[in-house]
Amino acid sequence: MNSTLDIAVADTWFEGHFPGNPILPGVAQLALVVEALARERGTALALGGIPFVRLRQLVRPGERLRLATEARANDTLRVALTRDGAPVMNGELRLGLHTADRPAAPALPVLADAPPVEALLPHQPPMRFVTGVLGASADGLACSARVPSSCPLVAGGLAPALAAIEAAAQTGALWEAGRRWRDGPGAGPRAGYLVGLRDVSLFATHVLADTALTATVTLEALVPPLAHYAMQVDLGERCILHGTLAALMA
Repeated sequence: MNSTLDIAVADTWFEGHFPGNPILPGVAQLALVVEALARERGTALALGGIPFVRLRQLVRPGERLRLATEARANDTLRVALTRDGAPVMNGELRLGLHTADRPAAPALPVLADAPPVEALLPHQPPMRFVTGVLGASADGLACSARVPSSCPLVAGGLAPALAAIEAAAQTGALWEAGRRWRDGPGAGPRAGYLVGLRDVSLFATHVLADTALTATVTLEALVPPLAHYAMQVDLGERCILHGTLAALMA
C-alpha cells in the first residue's frame, strides 16, 4: 500500500535537544513515521528492522513534514519525509519483529575516571538518555542509559524500542567528546547529529521508561566530522537492538 501523509511536529519533541538550538532528534523522525503509519492502518506496527535510513536535513520547531510510503517485497516499506518538497529523510523499514538469534552483550574494560556525562553532552532532560560511563576501549564505549518517563517518546510508561537508538547515538557522541576531552580537558560539549542507520535489527517492540539499559558503540570508521559506529543496546542480558549508525559532529 502506498500513501502520502502530513505530519505536524509538536514543540514537545524538541525539549532538551538542544537548549538554545532546538532540533528534532533523528529518532523522533522515525517514531513519527511509525506513529503515522499505525494511525493510517488502524493498528500497532511491530518494527523489526531498518535496512537503511538517511537523515538529510535538520527539522526545526513549527515545520510540517510530508510522509510518502511505498510497499516493497518481504514486508518492507520505502519511506520518505519531505518539507516543502525538499528531502528530509529517506529509508527502508522492515515490519515484523526480528526473530534471529540475539547477539551477546559486548564487554569493555571498566573506566574509573570518566568525566561526568553532563560536561560532555549538550543534551538536556528529557532527551538525555545516557546516565554514566561503564567501560571503554581505544575504539569503543559502553554507557548506562534509560529513556526518561518525561520523554515525548514515552506513552503509557512505554517507549518504542527504536528509542534505544538515541541511547547508542549519545554513547557515540560521548566517545567522540571523551576523545577531545583527553586531548584537551575542559573542552565544552558539541552538538552531534544522527545522519544515518544501516542494518538495524530490533528484538523488542517497546522498552519500559526509566529502565536501565546498556548502550555500547564501537568505532568502525572516522573521517571527521563523520563517524560510523557499530551499536548495540541491551536490557540486562537481552539485546534490544543492534546495527550501525552514522553521526556528524558540529
